[in-house]
Amino acid sequence: MPSLDDASTNGRPSRFRRDSTRARGGTDDSRVVNERRDCDAPFRDVGRAPTRRARACAVARASATAAHLKNIIYNGKNALLTQKHQETPFPMEKRLDGSTRHSAANSRGGARERPRARRGNIKNMVAPSGGFGASSTAADIWDAVDDLRGDAHYRALDVETTATAAEIKRAFAKRARECHPDKGGDAETFAAVRKAFETLIDPKARATYDALMKEHQYRYIRGVTKRAVGGEDALLDDIERLGLENVCAATQLVTLCEVCGRPSTRVCYACTALFCDFCERKMHWKGSVGLHWPVQRVDGKMAKELGERQLEEKMKEDGERAMREDPNYRTDAELQTIRTFKETAAMVYHPDGRHKRKYDVGLAQHYMWAQSMRSVYIAINVPTGYADKELHFDFTGQAVLVQPEDSFPILDRVLANVVDTRYPAEIMQTEDRRFAMIEIRKRKIGEDWKKVFEGDSDYARCMKPLYTLTESNKEVVMEFELPFWKESDDVTVEITNEFIHVKVMGEFDMKREFWQKSQNEEKKDVEKWQPLDVDECTWSLDDGFERDSGDPCKTLMILLQKPDPTHEENEFQRGERSDNRNIYKHDERHGARFFRDDGDQYSLEILLQAALFVDTGSTWHQPTPAEAYKPPYMTGHYIKEFGKLPKQVQTIIGDLLEKRKEARVELEDDEFIDDELQYF
Repeated sequence: MPSLDDASTNGRPSRFRRDSTRARGGTDDSRVVNERRDCDAPFRDVGRAPTRRARACAVARASATAAHLKNIIYNGKNALLTQKHQETPFPMEKRLDGSTRHSAANSRGGARERPRARRGNIKNMVAPSGGFGASSTAADIWDAVDDLRGDAHYRALDVETTATAAEIKRAFAKRARECHPDKGGDAETFAAVRKAFETLIDPKARATYDALMKEHQYRYIRGVTKRAVGGEDALLDDIERLGLENVCAATQLVTLCEVCGRPSTRVCYACTALFCDFCERKMHWKGSVGLHWPVQRVDGKMAKELGERQLEEKMKEDGERAMREDPNYRTDAELQTIRTFKETAAMVYHPDGRHKRKYDVGLAQHYMWAQSMRSVYIAINVPTGYADKELHFDFTGQAVLVQPEDSFPILDRVLANVVDTRYPAEIMQTEDRRFAMIEIRKRKIGEDWKKVFEGDSDYARCMKPLYTLTESNKEVVMEFELPFWKESDDVTVEITNEFIHVKVMGEFDMKREFWQKSQNEEKKDVEKWQPLDVDECTWSLDDGFERDSGDPCKTLMILLQKPDPTHEENEFQRGERSDNRNIYKHDERHGARFFRDDGDQYSLEILLQAALFVDTGSTWHQPTPAEAYKPPYMTGHYIKEFGKLPKQVQTIIGDLLEKRKEARVELEDDEFIDDELQYF
């Protein structure tokens, strides 16, 4: 019969050979195989008691573990707990020839390698100390650790943990005389005494050592120390916080948590129950008070939290104020405006100059114009303007160019009307170069300009619109005053979901885009939002009277019907549509105007109102969405008194008058100086 070595694979007996041997009645070969399996994994098979060799391997592992833990020492000199990393081969196995080898479980050679079974007598193997059958508990292992409780240095000097520096010096002198090798003592004991003295005499090293001792005092070691219920560390922290350094925690009377039984540190204000830090977020009950969360009464806690919150808000406001003082500071909304402008300008501007005669509502948002009898004023918002960069301005009589340094032009258009070239165009700009205003003289005084630039719709971006607009939750009504001789055949009205185009022969040709609600990316499958119900829109031309003079005229009325509220709007908003009137209801804007061409998100109208009031003594006031969509629902009107102007307009007028006075002093000999400021 072949041997087990011939039937093994990589030193491991094959299952076929083992089963075959066991099937032949349990020969001596099967006993050897089973004992080899028990030696490699003594406690793998729970149902079968370990063999003597298995017990020997377990004892060897326990002894090696104790030797490994013995290398742990406390080094209070450098305030660290160091460990001598010695590659202790455990478990150690004895070969039949008396030599030793590392266990394959601890080797770094890759796959586990088992010793090959031999046809010898396993009883001849040499067992570790304790012999076969000797029991090894966890307590026997931890007995080999010198500083299990963390107080070895105090025991070496035979002093209390509360000993002073003088007591430690006297104890060291006494112990040194007893343990010095020259006096017949042990060198190892003297080294331990010297190490203890060096650690405890240094205040920092002793503090570190005491901290380690405190941690080890209540640690749990299975089979050696009793398991504690926990919370002792919190108790020790409280004793240390109270300054009771000489108090032994083990001898103190402790009130326990009524929830978990740990040492309690707090009292519930609602039911007077004692609880600990671990139960701070656990509900409890006591007496007549039902289940509730722990409640604590801390004097001054609310005031402290409010003070901290106010201090944080104040620091935030101060930081924002400091940033706003920087002329080049930009908010997140302003940075988004800059990005949007650059993207739009990159798509519109063309090298051949075709953009000079093309109207784009996105770029048109950055300028607005108004006119008096002799001048045209253009207010400009410069999103890319900075205080440390120049603002280039060029006026040739036929075209206007306004371009900041290192940026696309804000305005690069061809004028639609003839100007008076005898008077140069005047430009005024703010110190931070974010706003500018241009004054252009008309060639004929009293001429009515329908548009400023070629390609624009009539009265596009004009501060005073050609129509009056009345808007409600269900409809929008546009009214135009036309000459009394106009007929229906002279009027053309085109209405789509994107724009309205109104053309009156011999009067005006106007096109406006509706405000559109941005679609949520998460609701792409929802039906697109519509501003109007085009099929229900209609218009009419009737006889009427002018509002200012009362003269007869024709009134063109256009009814723009809005769609019915959606199910969500009826359910959650009481039938109020989510449209331009309440899109910004949570801030001062409140809403947006019905036509994109009439929007004024950069407050350019106040600049034009100030310029017109200085020029003519009155100005048109177009109500903002907050004034038009909230009571008392203001409508457009003229303002002829300085005190009724908005505060911002009054401030700008003061600045304009100051600058014009300075210019008048410099040009007092100029024959073209006018007396427009005398009525002030």
